[in-house]
Amino acid sequence: MKRHPLSSFTSIAAAISKLFHPSVEVVIHDIFTDTVFYIENPTSGRKVGDASLLGIDSKDLDDRDAVIGPYEKAGEKGQRVRSITSVLRNDRGNVIGLLCINLDYSTYEPALDLLESLIRPVQTEKHPEFLFQNDWRDLLKIEVRSFITQKNLLLEKLRPSDRKNLISHLDEKRLFYAKKSVEQLATILGVSRATAYKDLRSVRKKDSQTSSKKSIK
Repeated sequence: MKRHPLSSFTSIAAAISKLFHPSVEVVIHDIFTDTVFYIENPTSGRKVGDASLLGIDSKDLDDRDAVIGPYEKAGEKGQRVRSITSVLRNDRGNVIGLLCINLDYSTYEPALDLLESLIRPVQTEKHPEFLFQNDWRDLLKIEVRSFITQKNLLLEKLRPSDRKNLISHLDEKRLFYAKKSVEQLATILGVSRATAYKDLRSVRKKDSQTSSKKSIK
């Protein structure tokens, strides 16, 4: 008996389903008969031989990408399902079917909601300064984060000019009063202490010159 060409893909479907069980349904559609050729973890209630109801033929897929999606669809109970479809071809490169992976996204939503509530609470109070007014380490980190957020910068990709602007900002806030504050900043920025001290001296020298010019005027 001649082996059906779509049989070559059933082990792939089984592997995907096993890896993501029980959240993923994997279906192989025979586009010539418009029926379900193979199905793993049939959460949709479909079975082999059921109508696929795709109404397409190989010509419709000839110019399509090998992978279609991901895209959203609804499950049997209206739950969110995220799907992706792979166009299957035989050894001659002819389209013979579709492999559809349907992820029941709703199973992850409670966990995502929990993580969201932990990471970004619905309501948060303003940073209680009275608790941290003497903790220069915390104040330093808060100001650094505030600065890079407002300037839309990435901490790990600060240019020397950005770094000096940040240091100038922190100096204006008088956050280098503590003995090891510059060393702490160097750690935050991922630079050497020598670089941090050099930048601070450069910033203060520039600020001093600017102040002198203003005084002369």
